[in-house]
Amino acid sequence: MTTPRLTIVIPAHNREQVLKRTLDSVAAQELRPLAVLLVDNGSSDSTLAVMREWAASDHGLDVRVLQESKPGAAAARNRGLSEVHTEWTMFFDSDDTMRSDHCKRALEAADGVDLVGWNVLMHFDDGTSAVKKFYCSDAQYHSLFHGSTATQRYMARTDLFRRAGGWDDGVRYWDDIELGARLLELNPRMRHAGKELTVDVFASAHSITGARYSDRVDVASTALEHIGRTLGPGRAAYIGLKTAILAGDCRREGAAAAAAELMEHVRRTTQSSFMRMLLRAAYLYQAAGGRATARILRAFMP
Repeated sequence: MTTPRLTIVIPAHNREQVLKRTLDSVAAQELRPLAVLLVDNGSSDSTLAVMREWAASDHGLDVRVLQESKPGAAAARNRGLSEVHTEWTMFFDSDDTMRSDHCKRALEAADGVDLVGWNVLMHFDDGTSAVKKFYCSDAQYHSLFHGSTATQRYMARTDLFRRAGGWDDGVRYWDDIELGARLLELNPRMRHAGKELTVDVFASAHSITGARYSDRVDVASTALEHIGRTLGPGRAAYIGLKTAILAGDCRREGAAAAAAELMEHVRRTTQSSFMRMLLRAAYLYQAAGGRATARILRAFMP
Protein backbone atom coordinates (compact mmCIF):
# COMPACT_ATOMS: atom_id res chain seq x y z
CA MET A 1 0.00 0.00 0.00
CA THR A 2 1.34 3.45 -0.90
CA THR A 3 1.93 6.12 1.74
CA PRO A 4 -0.86 8.69 2.24
CA ARG A 5 -0.15 12.24 1.09
CA LEU A 6 -2.95 13.77 3.16
CA THR A 7 -4.05 13.62 6.80
CA ILE A 8 -7.43 14.92 7.97
CA VAL A 9 -7.39 16.16 11.59
CA ILE A 10 -10.79 16.25 13.31
CA PRO A 11 -11.06 17.49 16.92
CA ALA A 12 -14.26 16.97 18.88
CA HIS A 13 -15.70 17.89 22.27
CA ASN A 14 -19.07 16.40 23.25
CA ARG A 15 -20.15 15.73 19.67
CA GLU A 16 -21.71 12.26 20.06
CA GLN A 17 -24.90 13.33 18.26
CA VAL A 18 -23.28 14.63 15.05
CA LEU A 19 -19.79 13.17 14.88
CA LYS A 20 -20.67 9.94 13.09
CA ARG A 21 -22.24 11.88 10.21
CA THR A 22 -18.94 13.69 9.73
CA LEU A 23 -16.86 10.53 10.04
CA ASP A 24 -19.04 8.60 7.61
CA SER A 25 -18.50 11.35 5.04
CA VAL A 26 -14.75 10.85 5.51
CA ALA A 27 -15.11 7.07 5.12
CA ALA A 28 -16.92 7.67 1.81
CA GLN A 29 -13.93 9.50 0.30
CA GLU A 30 -12.79 8.15 -3.05
CA LEU A 31 -9.18 9.02 -2.24
CA ARG A 32 -7.03 6.17 -0.97
CA PRO A 33 -4.71 5.98 0.84
CA LEU A 34 -5.90 8.59 3.32
CA ALA A 35 -4.88 9.20 6.95
CA VAL A 36 -7.25 10.45 9.65
CA LEU A 37 -6.43 11.74 13.15
CA LEU A 38 -9.35 12.02 15.57
CA VAL A 39 -8.69 14.10 18.69
CA ASP A 40 -11.06 13.87 21.65
CA ASN A 41 -10.86 17.12 23.60
CA GLY A 42 -11.95 16.04 27.08
CA SER A 43 -15.48 14.98 26.16
CA SER A 44 -17.87 14.02 28.96
CA ASP A 45 -20.28 12.18 26.64
CA SER A 46 -19.60 9.17 24.41
CA THR A 47 -17.61 11.08 21.76
CA LEU A 48 -14.43 9.12 22.47
CA ALA A 49 -16.32 5.83 22.21
CA VAL A 50 -17.80 6.92 18.86
CA MET A 51 -14.30 7.70 17.63
CA ARG A 52 -12.87 4.38 18.74
CA GLU A 53 -15.75 2.36 17.29
CA TRP A 54 -15.47 4.16 13.95
CA ALA A 55 -11.68 3.81 13.89
CA ALA A 56 -12.02 0.06 14.42
CA SER A 57 -14.41 -0.39 11.49
CA ASP A 58 -13.20 -1.64 8.12
CA HIS A 59 -13.21 1.45 5.91
CA GLY A 60 -9.71 1.21 4.43
CA LEU A 61 -8.37 4.34 6.11
CA ASP A 62 -5.31 4.87 8.30
CA VAL A 63 -7.03 6.10 11.48
CA ARG A 64 -5.64 6.98 14.87
CA VAL A 65 -7.52 8.27 17.91
CA LEU A 66 -5.77 10.79 20.18
CA GLN A 67 -6.75 12.61 23.35
CA GLU A 68 -6.02 16.19 24.41
CA SER A 69 -6.98 17.29 27.92
CA LYS A 70 -6.26 21.01 27.44
CA PRO A 71 -9.59 22.66 26.59
CA GLY A 72 -10.17 24.29 23.24
CA ALA A 73 -10.23 23.29 19.57
CA ALA A 74 -6.87 24.98 18.98
CA ALA A 75 -5.13 22.76 21.54
CA ALA A 76 -6.79 19.67 20.05
CA ARG A 77 -5.80 20.66 16.52
CA ASN A 78 -2.21 21.25 17.63
CA ARG A 79 -2.21 17.79 19.22
CA GLY A 80 -3.28 16.36 15.90
CA LEU A 81 -0.77 18.43 13.94
CA SER A 82 2.05 17.11 16.13
CA GLU A 83 1.20 13.58 14.97
CA VAL A 84 0.86 14.26 11.23
CA HIS A 85 3.43 12.47 9.05
CA THR A 86 2.03 13.31 5.62
CA GLU A 87 2.89 16.06 3.14
CA TRP A 88 -0.53 17.72 3.42
CA THR A 89 -2.85 18.44 6.36
CA MET A 90 -6.56 19.24 6.27
CA PHE A 91 -8.32 20.35 9.44
CA PHE A 92 -12.04 19.63 9.56
CA ASP A 93 -14.81 20.34 12.06
CA SER A 94 -16.74 17.57 13.78
CA ASP A 95 -20.20 18.79 12.73
CA ASP A 96 -19.67 19.30 8.98
CA THR A 97 -19.46 16.90 6.05
CA MET A 98 -17.43 16.39 2.88
CA ARG A 99 -18.69 14.92 -0.36
CA SER A 100 -17.09 11.76 -1.70
CA ASP A 101 -14.74 13.44 -4.20
CA HIS A 102 -13.58 16.21 -1.86
CA CYS A 103 -10.12 14.95 -0.90
CA LYS A 104 -9.39 13.64 -4.39
CA ARG A 105 -10.17 17.03 -5.94
CA ALA A 106 -8.05 18.82 -3.33
CA LEU A 107 -4.97 16.72 -4.04
CA GLU A 108 -5.48 16.99 -7.81
CA ALA A 109 -4.99 20.75 -7.39
CA ALA A 110 -2.02 20.47 -5.04
CA ASP A 111 1.01 20.06 -7.30
CA GLY A 112 3.34 23.06 -7.26
CA VAL A 113 1.53 25.01 -4.54
CA ASP A 114 1.53 25.26 -0.74
CA LEU A 115 -2.16 25.81 -0.06
CA VAL A 116 -5.32 24.68 -1.86
CA GLY A 117 -8.69 26.30 -1.19
CA TRP A 118 -12.30 25.71 -2.22
CA ASN A 119 -15.77 27.16 -1.82
CA VAL A 120 -18.17 25.62 0.71
CA LEU A 121 -21.95 25.46 1.04
CA MET A 122 -23.11 26.79 4.40
CA HIS A 123 -26.47 25.65 5.77
CA PHE A 124 -28.39 27.72 8.35
CA ASP A 125 -31.01 26.76 10.94
CA ASP A 126 -33.77 28.56 9.01
CA GLY A 127 -33.33 26.22 6.06
CA THR A 128 -31.43 28.65 3.85
CA SER A 129 -27.95 28.13 2.49
CA ALA A 130 -25.17 30.24 0.97
CA VAL A 131 -21.92 29.67 -0.88
CA LYS A 132 -18.89 30.90 1.05
CA LYS A 133 -15.85 31.44 -1.14
CA PHE A 134 -12.11 30.96 -0.95
CA TYR A 135 -9.99 33.72 -2.51
CA CYS A 136 -6.43 33.49 -3.78
CA SER A 137 -6.17 37.21 -4.56
CA ASP A 138 -6.29 40.01 -1.95
CA ALA A 139 -5.99 37.09 0.42
CA GLN A 140 -5.47 38.83 3.79
CA TYR A 141 -8.48 41.09 3.28
CA HIS A 142 -10.75 38.24 2.18
CA SER A 143 -9.53 36.07 5.02
CA LEU A 144 -10.34 38.69 7.65
CA PHE A 145 -13.66 39.88 6.27
CA HIS A 146 -15.00 36.90 4.36
CA GLY A 147 -13.55 33.94 6.25
CA SER A 148 -11.52 32.73 3.30
CA THR A 149 -9.25 30.72 5.61
CA ALA A 150 -12.09 29.27 7.67
CA THR A 151 -11.17 25.76 8.78
CA GLN A 152 -13.25 23.93 6.18
CA ARG A 153 -12.15 26.01 3.16
CA TYR A 154 -8.57 24.90 2.56
CA MET A 155 -5.73 22.48 3.17
CA ALA A 156 -2.02 23.29 3.34
CA ARG A 157 1.33 21.62 3.36
CA THR A 158 2.06 20.32 6.84
CA ASP A 159 5.34 22.21 6.88
CA LEU A 160 3.50 25.48 6.20
CA PHE A 161 1.24 24.97 9.23
CA ARG A 162 4.30 24.26 11.36
CA ARG A 163 6.29 27.23 10.06
CA ALA A 164 3.31 29.46 10.88
CA GLY A 165 3.42 28.18 14.46
CA GLY A 166 0.26 26.09 14.45
CA TRP A 167 -2.94 27.13 16.20
CA ASP A 168 -2.84 29.78 18.94
CA ASP A 169 -4.64 28.22 21.89
CA GLY A 170 -4.99 31.67 23.47
CA VAL A 171 -7.48 32.59 20.73
CA ARG A 172 -10.90 31.04 21.35
CA TYR A 173 -12.89 32.63 18.52
CA TRP A 174 -11.89 33.44 14.94
CA ASP A 175 -8.91 31.22 15.67
CA ASP A 176 -8.97 29.98 12.07
CA ILE A 177 -8.80 33.55 10.75
CA GLU A 178 -5.95 34.29 13.17
CA LEU A 179 -4.02 31.26 11.91
CA GLY A 180 -4.89 32.25 8.36
CA ALA A 181 -3.29 35.66 8.85
CA ARG A 182 0.00 34.03 9.91
CA LEU A 183 -0.12 31.51 7.07
CA LEU A 184 -0.71 34.20 4.47
CA GLU A 185 2.14 36.34 5.80
CA LEU A 186 4.43 33.48 4.69
CA ASN A 187 3.36 34.19 1.08
CA PRO A 188 2.30 30.63 0.21
CA ARG A 189 1.68 29.62 -3.38
CA MET A 190 -2.08 29.11 -3.59
CA ARG A 191 -4.57 27.53 -5.96
CA HIS A 192 -8.36 27.31 -6.03
CA ALA A 193 -9.61 23.75 -6.43
CA GLY A 194 -12.52 24.81 -8.64
CA LYS A 195 -16.18 25.79 -8.43
CA GLU A 196 -17.48 22.34 -7.46
CA LEU A 197 -18.97 22.43 -3.94
CA THR A 198 -17.62 19.48 -1.97
CA VAL A 199 -18.02 20.60 1.67
CA ASP A 200 -21.24 21.24 3.62
CA VAL A 201 -20.93 23.46 6.70
CA PHE A 202 -23.78 23.43 9.22
CA ALA A 203 -24.06 26.71 11.15
CA SER A 204 -26.28 26.87 14.21
CA ALA A 205 -26.23 28.22 17.74
CA HIS A 206 -24.89 24.83 18.88
CA SER A 207 -22.31 24.34 16.15
CA ILE A 208 -18.67 25.30 16.01
CA THR A 209 -19.53 27.87 13.33
CA GLY A 210 -22.63 29.64 14.60
CA ALA A 211 -23.31 32.01 17.51
CA ARG A 212 -24.49 35.53 18.32
CA TYR A 213 -21.70 38.08 17.89
CA SER A 214 -22.70 39.93 21.05
CA ASP A 215 -22.09 36.80 23.12
CA ARG A 216 -18.47 36.66 21.96
CA VAL A 217 -17.24 40.26 22.10
CA ASP A 218 -14.38 39.55 24.51
CA VAL A 219 -12.97 36.55 22.64
CA ALA A 220 -13.48 38.27 19.28
CA SER A 221 -11.57 41.32 20.54
CA THR A 222 -8.72 39.07 21.68
CA ALA A 223 -8.57 37.49 18.23
CA LEU A 224 -8.44 40.91 16.59
CA GLU A 225 -5.55 41.94 18.84
CA HIS A 226 -3.59 38.87 17.75
CA ILE A 227 -4.45 39.38 14.08
CA GLY A 228 -3.50 43.03 14.32
CA ARG A 229 -0.03 42.12 15.56
CA THR A 230 0.42 39.82 12.57
CA LEU A 231 -0.82 42.34 10.01
CA GLY A 232 1.18 45.20 11.50
CA PRO A 233 0.50 48.95 11.73
CA GLY A 234 0.31 49.36 7.96
CA ARG A 235 -2.99 47.46 7.93
CA ALA A 236 -4.42 48.75 11.21
CA ALA A 237 -7.43 50.03 9.26
CA TYR A 238 -8.39 46.40 8.59
CA ILE A 239 -8.74 45.79 12.32
CA GLY A 240 -10.61 49.07 12.79
CA LEU A 241 -13.12 48.11 10.10
CA LYS A 242 -13.55 44.59 11.44
CA THR A 243 -14.17 46.04 14.91
CA ALA A 244 -16.70 48.56 13.56
CA ILE A 245 -18.56 45.79 11.73
CA LEU A 246 -18.58 43.69 14.92
CA ALA A 247 -19.96 46.70 16.79
CA GLY A 248 -22.69 47.07 14.18
CA ASP A 249 -23.61 43.40 14.53
CA CYS A 250 -23.81 43.81 18.31
CA ARG A 251 -26.04 46.88 17.99
CA ARG A 252 -28.31 45.02 15.58
CA GLU A 253 -28.60 42.20 18.13
CA GLY A 254 -29.64 44.70 20.81
CA ALA A 255 -26.31 44.81 22.68
CA ALA A 256 -25.96 48.60 22.65
CA ALA A 257 -23.44 48.78 25.49
CA ALA A 258 -21.08 46.31 23.83
CA ALA A 259 -21.40 48.18 20.54
CA ALA A 260 -20.59 51.51 22.21
CA GLU A 261 -17.53 50.07 23.93
CA LEU A 262 -16.21 48.65 20.66
CA MET A 263 -16.71 51.93 18.85
CA GLU A 264 -14.95 53.84 21.62
CA HIS A 265 -11.99 51.52 21.09
CA VAL A 266 -12.12 52.27 17.36
CA ARG A 267 -12.15 56.01 18.08
CA ARG A 268 -9.16 55.79 20.45
CA THR A 269 -7.03 53.64 18.15
CA THR A 270 -7.75 55.34 14.80
CA GLN A 271 -5.51 58.35 14.17
CA SER A 272 -6.97 59.65 10.92
CA SER A 273 -10.12 61.77 11.32
CA PHE A 274 -11.25 60.66 7.84
CA MET A 275 -10.85 56.99 8.79
CA ARG A 276 -12.72 57.53 12.08
CA MET A 277 -15.60 59.05 10.10
CA LEU A 278 -15.50 56.18 7.61
CA LEU A 279 -15.52 53.54 10.35
CA ARG A 280 -18.40 55.29 12.10
CA ALA A 281 -20.36 55.15 8.85
CA ALA A 282 -19.51 51.44 8.49
CA TYR A 283 -20.80 50.82 12.02
CA LEU A 284 -24.10 52.62 11.40
CA TYR A 285 -24.62 50.89 8.06
CA GLN A 286 -23.96 47.45 9.60
CA ALA A 287 -26.20 48.19 12.59
CA ALA A 288 -29.03 49.15 10.24
CA GLY A 289 -28.81 45.76 8.56
CA GLY A 290 -26.54 46.75 5.71
CA ARG A 291 -24.69 44.04 3.84
CA ALA A 292 -21.29 43.74 2.13
CA THR A 293 -19.84 46.51 4.28
CA ALA A 294 -16.25 45.34 3.82
CA ARG A 295 -16.71 45.02 0.05
CA ILE A 296 -18.12 48.53 -0.23
CA LEU A 297 -15.22 50.04 1.72
CA ARG A 298 -12.42 47.98 0.17
CA ALA A 299 -11.24 50.88 -1.98
CA PHE A 300 -10.58 52.97 1.15
CA MET A 301 -8.46 50.34 2.87
CA PRO A 302 -4.66 49.96 2.42
